[in-house]
Amino acid sequence: MNKINIIQFLPYFPPHKWWLETVAEELSSFYVSLGYGEVINIVFSVWQEDWIKEYEKNWYKVYILPAFDIIPNFPVPKFWKREFWRVLKIINPSLNNPPVLSDIPLNKGELKGDSKYIIQTHTRFFLSSFLGWLFAKRHKLKWVHIEHGSDYVKLWSKFKSKISYIYDRLIWKWIFKKADKIVAISEACKSFIQKEFVNREVEVIYNWINFIPNTKINNNWIIKIWFVWRLVKLKWVDLLLESFWKLSEKYNNIELNILWDWDEKIILEKYIKDNKLQNIKFLWFQNRDFIASTFLPTIDILVNPSYGEWLPTTVLEWLLSKCVLVATDVWWTREISCLEDLILVKSWNIESIANWLEKAILNYEDLSWKSSDLVREKFDWNENIEKYFSLYNSL
Repeated sequence: MNKINIIQFLPYFPPHKWWLETVAEELSSFYVSLGYGEVINIVFSVWQEDWIKEYEKNWYKVYILPAFDIIPNFPVPKFWKREFWRVLKIINPSLNNPPVLSDIPLNKGELKGDSKYIIQTHTRFFLSSFLGWLFAKRHKLKWVHIEHGSDYVKLWSKFKSKISYIYDRLIWKWIFKKADKIVAISEACKSFIQKEFVNREVEVIYNWINFIPNTKINNNWIIKIWFVWRLVKLKWVDLLLESFWKLSEKYNNIELNILWDWDEKIILEKYIKDNKLQNIKFLWFQNRDFIASTFLPTIDILVNPSYGEWLPTTVLEWLLSKCVLVATDVWWTREISCLEDLILVKSWNIESIANWLEKAILNYEDLSWKSSDLVREKFDWNENIEKYFSLYNSL
């Protein structure tokens, strides 16, 4: 088998917490461990250790470019810094036996000029994807773009959302045509790309899941409802709180927990106090491993009010953890499972949320774990990595 090496350009990488980092890290680990080739991740320095310039973990490499956040969660590279250009020169695949920037040894082979390299980017609206395209063009390398979005970016202000929309339409409608291959992580993503950006072939390869749930913890008579989300508009949580309040008057054995990672927590706490809502707890967002080992086994029902931006691996983990999921009926959610433990809410309002939550409360023991086998089969690591390798070979 001829090996193919991947150079991924990414906005973030662990320890930063989000869905894309999980996908990129697990792809790196499995691709290398299965013997398909090397993976080099080019990552912006936001949320990375400043003193680390490069490192190796699980046999994949990470090189860090200096960057800063001009808008939260949208890092911009410090291209005027000498270190930025120095790192790009180090990873230049035309170099033989490149020098090492730090004292951390990289023992998993060398970059060779005669090796086959593929440039890979994730999600169009990050500048890391734009940088990856430039790098591929500069070094005449094949470029594969993996798109995670099924809608335009929704930011906190209408002005910023408009700027993002203009950037999408002006830049990516043109750049998408330059990609050697476009991969969508769901049929929803594929439809969006082909409708809004390019009229060309787009292959669908689902996100993968590497997760073994812990043993479910018996909560006795309390039914725990969880809301785990980041960067979501406040109105989603308002509606959930009011729906929960209506149900808490009817059922005294339900509890709402909000795992949160945003400044709106203060506003929400005031909202709860002003409306005298009870049995609602806030917990600060934790790392992924802690959530998987500590929180997921205690969850009975999870509410996911996404408006359809991506196909997050966390949803798959919740279904594997014997949770009943109440979610908005958006395209990507429908693709995960058609079974009863995934309850789809067609109209996101107080009455609708309350009705579907009540169904979950009354039936969660009978509904849970219906989708477990389906998720494992549909989102299998080995099968999806093989699909990517076949795609690279076709270039």
